[in-house]
Amino acid sequence: MKYIVTLFITLVLAVPAIAADILPVNGWKNSAELGAVQTSGNTQTLAVDAKATLVHESDTLRHTFEAGAHNNKDRQKTTGEKYNVSLQMDWKFSELDYMFGRFGYESDRFAGFRRRMSETIGYGRELIKTDELYAKFEVGAGFRQSKIINGPDKNDAIFRAASHTTWKISEAAKLSEALSTEGGKNGWTSQSVTALKQKLNGNMATQISLTLDHNSKVPTNTKHLDTTTAVALVFDF
Repeated sequence: MKYIVTLFITLVLAVPAIAADILPVNGWKNSAELGAVQTSGNTQTLAVDAKATLVHESDTLRHTFEAGAHNNKDRQKTTGEKYNVSLQMDWKFSELDYMFGRFGYESDRFAGFRRRMSETIGYGRELIKTDELYAKFEVGAGFRQSKIINGPDKNDAIFRAASHTTWKISEAAKLSEALSTEGGKNGWTSQSVTALKQKLNGNMATQISLTLDHNSKVPTNTKHLDTTTAVALVFDF
């Protein structure tokens, strides 16, 4: 737990400081969230989720940095451990259209891979852009490098598709849905994140989320689908 919290705080504090040297100070829209559930007695478990999203946007460019960590322990035995980092740059060439370049990194030893990196480029379009509703989609292609546990390294060309929808239900409540899938001959990785965010005050909010992670190719005795339900405290800055 200490490692996850330290990593989370370091990412939140370090990235804006680094980016401030190369980007204007205006146009930031960032959030950080942390959630934990612990049980004791007959059942002793601990689950920790930490996420950070840092976005800087100008008239022609948008930079998005995302990082997340998830750790599960059952009686001091680790039963789940995931880490992910992504950096995306969008070049806007019209009011709604843009080209993107994305780098992604993830690690999930319980899904059979020690690390997986991907580099993709592609096209994106904002389909709906109002105060109440926002929707966009992206398609692209690139390459992926995977370090498999107890197996050979795998490199392949991949296709990527993603979408994001946000519905502002009221001044205090917001519902969002993010979908993504990428893969090639060595398997596909897909994710769905559904979240309901409720504002507490100016910068603080609570959030309930459901995350579905699916891997088409996994080791023997490993499930293809991981489901995570989380309640977190969110700080927008």
